[in-house]
Amino acid sequence: MIRPISFACFLILAGAASALDLPGAASETDRREEFSSAQPFPSGAFQGTETPRIMAEGDIEQVAYKLNGTSLTSYQMIEPLRTQLEQDGFTTLYACADTECGGFDFRYLLDLLPEPAMHVDLGDFQYLLSTHADGRFVSVLSSKARDAGYLQISTVIPSDAPEVELHAPSAPDAGVMSSTSEDLIARLETRGRVVLEDLTFETGASNLGEGPFASLRRLSEYLKTHPEVRIALVGHTDTVGGLEGNTALSRKRAEAVRQRLIQSYDIAPGQLSAEGIGYLAPRTSNATEEGREKNRRVEAVIASTQ
Repeated sequence: MIRPISFACFLILAGAASALDLPGAASETDRREEFSSAQPFPSGAFQGTETPRIMAEGDIEQVAYKLNGTSLTSYQMIEPLRTQLEQDGFTTLYACADTECGGFDFRYLLDLLPEPAMHVDLGDFQYLLSTHADGRFVSVLSSKARDAGYLQISTVIPSDAPEVELHAPSAPDAGVMSSTSEDLIARLETRGRVVLEDLTFETGASNLGEGPFASLRRLSEYLKTHPEVRIALVGHTDTVGGLEGNTALSRKRAEAVRQRLIQSYDIAPGQLSAEGIGYLAPRTSNATEEGREKNRRVEAVIASTQ
């Protein structure tokens, strides 16, 4: 559901409230909240494993907005928000634009609400990370599509919740749910990405097994009935070996999946792209063989619905 917003986006504070006036006639498209959690924010340009990050802990709120028919650029959307944050006592930790940030690799480090609520043009986006002396963090991402603008504002507010003892999960990662535990397409549309769990590759090689693979059949059915959707196939590896070799291997595996979808399922090549990020986005620890196996995967990510 889209909720019109014509005046302000409120950031809830301890004992007070401040507001960000959004540019233009923005409409809220999606919202997600987590309490007593943690959110990593990039605080510098993409540098592989050396990319600087800040782990913000507290209550997390992510809200996406769409500005229909706006003529504002991505810079013009984000700059007034930066000014307002600084006037409210926030300090800008990092700000960058698309290729300066690191393009696709940087965007993939961000926890964004899924398409179509939050659309990101990889060649036209702006990122801002700010913090306050009281421990609050605010990140803003703006992007411009052909006929609309998009904003996501993520806030982390320190909470006084007691510490929670964590145990290694026995089920697949909750953020990227196994495609065998619930309908693959439902998960893809809800979270914007899904792991293609049933794929098999030769050890240390990019050759995709013969199959057939139920995940590819299901994904192909979805793409044929949704020709406007663009999917990025993203390969991941464990930490065995160097980053450069693993990044190349993960990209080759993603490309092998792309070619299978094109050649065996007649999917239009323009609906698919192949990327690889090596071991930079693990699902779990690489300290055990079980963990390394979970981290070796290919994900389908909704890149665009336009």
